[in-house]
Amino acid sequence: MSHLHSLSQLGLLAWLLFLLTACSGQPVGLLRPNGVTIAPDDSIYVMDKGHNRVVHLSVGGQFLDAFGSLGRGQNDIFSGWDVALDQAGNVYLSNHIFDEEASYRSHDGIKVFSPSGQFLREIGGQDYRFDDSFHYTPYGLDIDQQGHLYVANFDSNSVRVFDVTGELITELFGQRGSDLGQFNGLSYVAVDNQRSLLYASDEANSRVQQFNLSLTDTGQLTATHRLSIGTYGQSVGQFSYPQDIAIDESSGRVYVADMGNRRIQVFDSEGEYLAEITQPHEWQVIGLAIGSDGAVYAVDALNNRILVFEPNGQLRRQIELGQ
Repeated sequence: MSHLHSLSQLGLLAWLLFLLTACSGQPVGLLRPNGVTIAPDDSIYVMDKGHNRVVHLSVGGQFLDAFGSLGRGQNDIFSGWDVALDQAGNVYLSNHIFDEEASYRSHDGIKVFSPSGQFLREIGGQDYRFDDSFHYTPYGLDIDQQGHLYVANFDSNSVRVFDVTGELITELFGQRGSDLGQFNGLSYVAVDNQRSLLYASDEANSRVQQFNLSLTDTGQLTATHRLSIGTYGQSVGQFSYPQDIAIDESSGRVYVADMGNRRIQVFDSEGEYLAEITQPHEWQVIGLAIGSDGAVYAVDALNNRILVFEPNGQLRRQIELGQ
């Protein structure tokens, strides 16, 4: 009876949270979610792109808090994409602003918020005309153990790296093409701290490139191409518009959101194919993250939910706010 009573209490708590969310004026569900990241306590932060906010969920997927709304102010999110956390729990998000009233002058940057959603600062933000031949569009984010922020910039096909103070350390890559170290739509980035490896998704070239990270004698961060994973296609080991990348650092397994093929593919650190995670229905997997127990968190932008898989690919649960 005590077990049933506990379940009843959990159900009541979830319902109360649902009501509080609805009454607070916050949207109840997710809409076109993109990025996802997992806190040390296994709570979940997700970029709720369609609602211009970041949502904080409990381990079990219950709504805890949210911040952000549509706008161009410092507390607003105009077009958010990905999220990442630093060791202090601060939330980093990539944001784009397109202003039609100012001749399509655009602004992009990384906004940083406290764990409670208080705006702290912006990193790397730039203003430019929308039709400029060269500009940055920040998409995927990752933060390494030293607190360095890696930003995948789609239009410039580069990765900008910032230190813990927000100063630009270096800019990697930056050439459009299909040769090694070149990209055609660099959309996401991930760091394997244990192996000093950098992964970057090369969207239009249908591959993921892996690089060795090292420091020169002068302390300059460098990335040397080590291998490429994938070609265009539907077979195992092939991709169609690869998106986010997540690393299980305990094993070195690499999870890639193979969006066009409606699946997640799994590789080892040598680029060898291991497995795939699929669903019996249509889904659009974009964002990925790994929990402390190796669980795989996948953002399904088509069905406005987060799917949580066991390390072996078995579905653990699905998170749909308001359901």
